[in-house]
Amino acid sequence: MIHAVIVHIIQDGKILLHYKKRGHGAGRWNGFGGKIEEGESAEECARREALEEMGAGVKNLRKIGEILFYDVRGEDWLVHVFRGELDGEPEESEESRPRWFPLNEIPYDEMWEDDHYWLPLVIEGINFRAEFTFHGEEMRRFKIEAWKE
Repeated sequence: MIHAVIVHIIQDGKILLHYKKRGHGAGRWNGFGGKIEEGESAEECARREALEEMGAGVKNLRKIGEILFYDVRGEDWLVHVFRGELDGEPEESEESRPRWFPLNEIPYDEMWEDDHYWLPLVIEGINFRAEFTFHGEEMRRFKIEAWKE
């Protein structure tokens, strides 16, 4: 199982997404993130990946969810989902192009299909656990548990 993180930067009625130019998720808008390295905590990874992908840090970071993805291109993933705010100015990198979107204009049709189901929970600050089963890149089924603290 691959362990990874996704960080969503949400502030002032907008969300900062990035267009992946290469690697896992290339050609889609997504939150910032990647695989957790050996000896690294999920929070450390979230901070590192945000810095690497957009050249800026994150503050007020809070873990809000966990997602189990089954059979995404033949691999299973456990993804820790964080919500935070920007600390610095985002910049384009070789890997990604960051862009702010108003919360009512999120480009779901250019994102992973599952984002439509769980990203609204992140935006509303609702904790969750989810499971999504794929076949390649096609979503087959899902289950979500959500709660407020």
